[in-house]
Amino acid sequence: MTRASYFQPGAPPVDWEGPGSVVLVNPEWVRRHAPDLREVERRLPALDRHVWVSTSGTSSVAPGLVRFVALSKEAFLASGRAVNAHLGAVPVDVWAHALPTFHVGGLGVLARAWLSGAAVIPGIGERWDAAAFHAAAGKTGATLSALVPSQIHDLVAAGLMSPPSMRAIVVGGARLEPALYRAARVLGWPCLPSYGLTETCSQVATASLASLDRPEVPTVLPVLPHAEMRADPSGVLSVRAASLFTCVADWDGTAMRVTDPKRDGWFETEDLGRVAAGDLEVFGRASETVKVLGELVSLPHVEAHATRWAGAESLLHDGPIDLAVVARPHARLGHELVLVLAGPARARLEPVTAARLEPSLARFCAATLLPFERIGRILWADRIPRTALGKCQRALLSRHAGLETGPDL
Repeated sequence: MTRASYFQPGAPPVDWEGPGSVVLVNPEWVRRHAPDLREVERRLPALDRHVWVSTSGTSSVAPGLVRFVALSKEAFLASGRAVNAHLGAVPVDVWAHALPTFHVGGLGVLARAWLSGAAVIPGIGERWDAAAFHAAAGKTGATLSALVPSQIHDLVAAGLMSPPSMRAIVVGGARLEPALYRAARVLGWPCLPSYGLTETCSQVATASLASLDRPEVPTVLPVLPHAEMRADPSGVLSVRAASLFTCVADWDGTAMRVTDPKRDGWFETEDLGRVAAGDLEVFGRASETVKVLGELVSLPHVEAHATRWAGAESLLHDGPIDLAVVARPHARLGHELVLVLAGPARARLEPVTAARLEPSLARFCAATLLPFERIGRILWADRIPRTALGKCQRALLSRHAGLETGPDL
């Protein structure tokens, strides 16, 4: 079992040519669950030439459950070949590595570079730092990278211009909001929104290089040649790919349950979207989409507007604020949208939230959102639970905030 973190030259976490398998885990999980390590490794199926990685959001589905996904080395290399072809990757390219190597995003960069002969440089040290990444990419003449939206946000917030050598950054792990995309492009960052999953060794659809020549945000993504996508009548997406996983293993601390959820070679995702003529448009996670007054509402979309409101609300400017939008069952509405805030200002602002912050938010929502998209109230929490890649664990947050109890009337 390897306690992988960020990329370290000379210590690749995976030998792409060699036999044998490796288990990659978040060092934080190791710290909290050290007694489980040997038992997990002992109980995982013996699969040759595989990489076991844990999914980023499993704990939001079932507390205490860790899901390990078995991905063959050849699956990673199939993904790498497709991405390299899409990006026109060549041996003189330089990848600036800034994603954890216990997730497929970070491993995918290493597989692509191994195939193309490109160099890989550490874009950060022990943790993400926008200024450090910018400096490293500029100093080394980096041409390619892969980042998540929160990292793009930090680069934009710091006002950092893209190094002139950088020609493409694949952005995945979560939705890249149009406003953030446009702000990044103003600073020269060549962002290519993508769609992928742990179960497919990262991306299966990515904006084209040609999209960087156009002013509009690329929302329809070409499906890469190693993958196929389809949507059922309700919009739920399924994928079949050369990079698809072998099986999954769920560990609850005492037992390991191994399953293969594929059907006839297809894996049904938790995402909604549309597929046409080899192109994919993703609407969002089914679990992040709810019905309000019969209308489908994307929680990340509403959350992006709430972030704009928080940035403009002076009461929230005296300390860092984290936020997320969740939905509570509601007898009349179907669901009520709730904004959860967390930060050091909680003790001062929670007592006046109903009198001051909620009216301010209501005015903002009335001006920027459709009636069924509007947030009903604000709650405070100690923190917003997030994965290692910054994704909000909404189901876990809802439980902690007491929002999974009976619906309001």
